[in-house]
Amino acid sequence: MRIFVFMAILAVFGGCKTKKPMIPVGTCQNEGIVRDFDGLDGCGYLIELKGGKLLNPVVVPEGFRFKKDQTLRFDYHVLHDMASICMAETELVEITCIMDAKASKEPVECSKISNPFAVDWMNKAIDRHNPVRIIKYQMGGKWAFAFKAEPSSTFLYDCDGNLICESKGDQNDDCHRQHLNFVNKGAVIWQGEGVWD
Repeated sequence: MRIFVFMAILAVFGGCKTKKPMIPVGTCQNEGIVRDFDGLDGCGYLIELKGGKLLNPVVVPEGFRFKKDQTLRFDYHVLHDMASICMAETELVEITCIMDAKASKEPVECSKISNPFAVDWMNKAIDRHNPVRIIKYQMGGKWAFAFKAEPSSTFLYDCDGNLICESKGDQNDDCHRQHLNFVNKGAVIWQGEGVWD
């Protein structure tokens, strides 16, 4: 029975490449703490809300990594038609906006970033996405960094390295409409020559 449930979850994840609603930066309304349930069968990191409710974040924006006892600000919606072999959670959810609550105050240094290789999370994002260009610009009073990759993907991060959204190049997707249409007002801080190994 567990194998059947696991295969069903894999089938659902395989089809989860649909457009996800993107929430603008700073609107993550909920607060929770990451709890490590790795010792329980089929569980991993769960998010505990103030009332004790446990959320299983089965769909998370690409690039975000949970840490044990991390305090988060986030938005989510419940996935009613999914099942899980982890029986500890109250609900299975899709995370639509997420940031580390303790890192949400933007340091002044963000405005001075001009070398992405000197910033640890940017260096990792460069390895992950192989961008051809990185653009820094202000969005809603905060700094954002657009990693433009081939053929037409863009990965948008805040100054703390949290992934805000990603786009496959569709000018009408949520990521473009809410965030990326302002990139042309920014400055290129790094220009590469293309994909490398």
